[in-house]
Amino acid sequence: MVDTELPDHVTDVDASKLMADLINDIDVLQSADIAETIAFMAAVPRHVNLTEITILPTAQASELRPAAID
Repeated sequence: MVDTELPDHVTDVDASKLMADLINDIDVLQSADIAETIAFMAAVPRHVNLTEITILPTAQASELRPAAID
């Protein structure tokens, strides 16, 4: 998750709260993190073929929630 104003524009109250809580609970990505990645992609030599880049924060929401007990 990236720290943006998106939760303020989501009309589903539960989804907006979930996103806002995640932004507060984990060390989310910042816009600078994405910008640095884009700058890296633009700077690689022409012979380098980047086919996919996945950017995730090191902490994920699933790590914060207790596992379901069966």
